[in-house]
Amino acid sequence: MTRIIRVAILETDTPIDPVLDRYGTYGAIFNRWLNKGLQGLGVTDTEIQTTNWDVVNQSVYPKPEDFDALLMTGSKHDAYADIPWMNELTKYVHDIHEQHKKPIIGICFGHQILARALGARVARNDEGWEVSVEPFQLSDTGKQLFSKESLNIHQMHTDIVYDVPPGFVNLGSSPRCKVQGLYMPQRVLTLQGHPEYDEFVTTELIKLRHAIGRFDDELAKDGLSRVGNPHDGELIARVACKLIVGYEYNGYKMCKRPPESWGIQPTIPFATQSPHVPRNTHTTSKMANQIRTLSPATNKVIFEHPGTSLDEARAIAQASDNAFQSYKQLSLAERKAIIIKALNIVDANKETLANELTAQMGRPIAYCTKEIDTMRKRADYLLSIADDSLKNLPGQAESGFRRFLKKEPLGVTLISTAWNYPYLITVNTLLPALLAGNTVLLRPSPQTPLLGERLVSYFQEAGLPTNVLQLLHVGSLDVLDEIVKLPQIKLVSFTGSTAGGIRLREATAHRVVPVNLELGGNDPAYVRPDADIAYVAAQVVDGAVFNSGQSCCSIERVYIHADVYDNFITEVQKELSTYKLGDPTDKNTTTGPVISKQSLKNIQSHIDDALSKGAIDSTPANATFTSLPAEGNYIAPKLLTNVTHDMVTMREETFGPVIPVMKVSSDEEAVALMNDSDYGLTASVWTKDIKAGEALIEKIDAGTVYINRCDYPSPDLAWIGWKNSGLGCTLGPHAFDGFYKLKSFHIKEEQS
Repeated sequence: MTRIIRVAILETDTPIDPVLDRYGTYGAIFNRWLNKGLQGLGVTDTEIQTTNWDVVNQSVYPKPEDFDALLMTGSKHDAYADIPWMNELTKYVHDIHEQHKKPIIGICFGHQILARALGARVARNDEGWEVSVEPFQLSDTGKQLFSKESLNIHQMHTDIVYDVPPGFVNLGSSPRCKVQGLYMPQRVLTLQGHPEYDEFVTTELIKLRHAIGRFDDELAKDGLSRVGNPHDGELIARVACKLIVGYEYNGYKMCKRPPESWGIQPTIPFATQSPHVPRNTHTTSKMANQIRTLSPATNKVIFEHPGTSLDEARAIAQASDNAFQSYKQLSLAERKAIIIKALNIVDANKETLANELTAQMGRPIAYCTKEIDTMRKRADYLLSIADDSLKNLPGQAESGFRRFLKKEPLGVTLISTAWNYPYLITVNTLLPALLAGNTVLLRPSPQTPLLGERLVSYFQEAGLPTNVLQLLHVGSLDVLDEIVKLPQIKLVSFTGSTAGGIRLREATAHRVVPVNLELGGNDPAYVRPDADIAYVAAQVVDGAVFNSGQSCCSIERVYIHADVYDNFITEVQKELSTYKLGDPTDKNTTTGPVISKQSLKNIQSHIDDALSKGAIDSTPANATFTSLPAEGNYIAPKLLTNVTHDMVTMREETFGPVIPVMKVSSDEEAVALMNDSDYGLTASVWTKDIKAGEALIEKIDAGTVYINRCDYPSPDLAWIGWKNSGLGCTLGPHAFDGFYKLKSFHIKEEQS
């Protein structure tokens, strides 16, 4: 049964015209803000219903029995003014707090009115205006409440509260305002700033106040320079909803607090659906869709929630299709501007994202910020080629005729990403999709759900229109099979295992819809006798063991010319002896756990199969390889020698830190064995003779071939799988090809 929370919104002003035209009244703005906060908490059995009360022009107030909580908006008026309607408002708020003890939320002017009602001094600030996005330092109570050291919030005030009323605590302070908010547990939350504002609102206010002379040139310029900075409006909405609803964060609960070093707070929410889509928790047992994220380092649950049902996905897809009709009308320049802002927000939160990656997928913390940096490089490349990639193509010139090809967006795009390099993998498809004018349903891996949460939040903060980028948390492949059949979805892009990709193709086979697949690999490396063996050994170990071998382009098969075989094994052993396996939060760790117990079992089965068929375990002595942590999915890197091609590890994707080495007698034998595979993602040849190396890689059946390098997708080259490694391509000059449809225009300019 749905619980209804009635919130009475006291409207103490009317938005300026541009804001009113776009967002409606303050009542409408706060209705959306509160519901976004409730959605962020994941509360599924509660609904917030708001009523709006114009206390300036009508002076009509709700009866206390007709609401459960009160919210006061901001206003252009001075909260200390001695005028009838404001005096009446002050008395009303005093009575609601003292006599009826209803929860109260106060924003800016509302914050000041509550303080005035309880006897605190409110007056003009001698320090002048606080304008645009500003940080303020949280008090100890504020830190506990928001799980942060400071908050960033839109400011627009020159009046302040000077005192903290008895029974309240101050939430924080800035150099210009010592009382940035008031808090009383379970009763009151007020903020001097505007958590409901966004870049558009603040920009329009600054422009207006500059035009009428309230802001001088310097103040206006400074304020406008910060309007696009990240702010914590949604976090504040969640805390406000927690107070008025009276819930713990039980919709998507953190089961146990992770180590502090992971940098994850137990109040990180999951925004599982569009704010316009009602929650429906009914699913059949066949389609159980629970998301449970286990720490690879401990196998303890760190996040869980029910996931997106098929009914919800259907409504979300329709909302996405509706948004597509207007989003495709935006110019490419407008889309690029939004995306650049979102990427800047990602950059600003790089350390947080790195800690979250370590927590969710176990990669050592020393390497996680690199993924965010590389993501930005890829994004910058895609942005740099967008204009050329999406421009119209002229037909042949002919007198009296005009012909050209136009590249038009497809519509709703479902992007399903993988966990092993979640930000890198997602940017490959998300940016081309959005830049081309498509709307996106993003389905992150259940192992890295925060990827989706962060990206959706950051893009919304950057100004991406509502429902252009939405989130699907799907744990059940049965549900995913049904979602890809939805008629609104015009493109499916999937990154994951080959088996998963084939399954999705089968699910979409009943209708004509393009499916782009980035799948698995069993990537070979060949070391010629002229190679610098010490250098190559270090590179091959890194290519095979980095990220615990969990990369589609990891080296999984190594062929060594007989002339240098023994020397190569010795050098690999030297290199492996320097690696440190252990806790991924330790900055000295080079190799962390693998993703799951099932993965651990699969890797071990490949090792056992090889050993049973005559392979030799040649792994060097390394204390960290034998004293494994008691908990978690830890497996030591393995060097297997005396390997033959009938072993499973040489035929199938192992996806773990295993280096199987096979001796060959010639270039021809090496190439034949490299091509003897169902996969064709990458391959590498290691040699000082570049001409000979180029002749060899011409013969290799793989989408990307290297000489003296491995495991590196270059943004300016196509990332493409041959054979069972994929369908379609990402990156490179053809990165956008899968995200538009061609329309031919054939125009005869005269009717004669």
